[in-house]
Amino acid sequence: MISTFGSVMLVSALLSAGAPPLGDSPALELKYSGTLSKMGRSGPEQPYKKFTLLAIAAKSENGLRLNFLTDERGGGSWAWPERFGALELNEKNLAAKNGTIRLLAEHEGVLNPLTLRQPLFEHADKLELLAKDADEAEDEWSAGQSTFTVRDGKRGDRECWLVQVATNNGRRQRLWVSKENNTTLLAAEQQVFMGRGEEYQLKFDLESAKPLDAAALAKLQKPLTSLLDLKTQLNRAETESRAELTADQIASARKVIGTIEADSEGTPLAPLAAVISRDVKAQSQRSEDVAGLGKKFIGKPAPDWQLTTLDKKAISAKDLAGKIVVLHFWDYEGEPLTEPYGQVGYLDFLANKRKKFGIEVIGVAVNESFADAAKVTGALRSVRKLREFMNLSYPIATDDSTLLAKFGDPRKLGAKLPLWIVINPDGQIAHYQVGFYNIKADEGLRPLDEAVMKQIKTK
Repeated sequence: MISTFGSVMLVSALLSAGAPPLGDSPALELKYSGTLSKMGRSGPEQPYKKFTLLAIAAKSENGLRLNFLTDERGGGSWAWPERFGALELNEKNLAAKNGTIRLLAEHEGVLNPLTLRQPLFEHADKLELLAKDADEAEDEWSAGQSTFTVRDGKRGDRECWLVQVATNNGRRQRLWVSKENNTTLLAAEQQVFMGRGEEYQLKFDLESAKPLDAAALAKLQKPLTSLLDLKTQLNRAETESRAELTADQIASARKVIGTIEADSEGTPLAPLAAVISRDVKAQSQRSEDVAGLGKKFIGKPAPDWQLTTLDKKAISAKDLAGKIVVLHFWDYEGEPLTEPYGQVGYLDFLANKRKKFGIEVIGVAVNESFADAAKVTGALRSVRKLREFMNLSYPIATDDSTLLAKFGDPRKLGAKLPLWIVINPDGQIAHYQVGFYNIKADEGLRPLDEAVMKQIKTK
């Protein structure tokens, strides 16, 4: 990193006084580096995580389009589909549809999305009046839930505006804004909280600002458009933090990644294209391996099994002979309580809905700690916490991975739980699903329900 923002000196040569952030260029490339640090009594401690932000601002019909790409190291990070995106900014640099740039930070096992302030200041008109020393100029104003206070400042040996931002919820920010255009952030510090109110400092510094001519912008626009189209096709939830893609999502990515890699060559997007290519290949292979695992078991007699529930009741294949049984293997844990909770809420709804047909749903909490006398108590407590939190009505049993191995442990192939199994009245495995279902909120576990109803109709 260029020390103490010395690189900001590059900006003055690129932006003329009073000009819009792009100057006479069709686009501007901004590169930032930043850190997330826990606040101690004497100030920020060693960085908890580091990140970079690439922002490309280009003129659009209604203002500016801000394409962005983040790269995070340490303390959690988004999967590649969530690392990039585009914000449509109006003439005041306000994002439409509440678009945001976000980081992901892990704290005590919980993933926390952190909103990163976008690098173009939204009140340039206020700063322009201050620069002109007009009578109507204000050095303090309120907008929405925030109050802004401005004074002259410095970043290194660079003159700038220092903007203090205070929000109604007590969060504070400090922004160093370029006096050359009253828009470009030279640096920012944000106060964030995680866990039980632990304070952290999120800060980023400008490393470089580079105007892009029409040819350079055109070279970037091609892969940018393809990436954003792919992101739309993936249709991942805004809060999705899992790296795993569905089979359809993998197929969509495979179709275009070769073209994106070729178009990205020689641009700042090349590293992202390489990451996507490697991940898609790895997930494709894993998906094929998992599909092979399912084919190995579907239509075959289920392994003999027996379990003990949290309520110390024994249950076995013999006890449920002649019934349709749904086994849900998952790492039921009380912390972290993060979405989608293994989709157990939907499973509970299905269990109650199909109970009249004699369907038996059993949750199987998988944890090697159940075989360790020193850890079993804590492991059981965690499962009970989740059961009570979700108010689950179906029984939950425990497994130290011994039973899971009999049904094919997908973790050995690099996949993750849950594993869903439907056993028909004849004791054969009729349905085998590794991972979460790709569902709609109003449809619940429709694929699993269809597999169950198929067995009911043929019973």
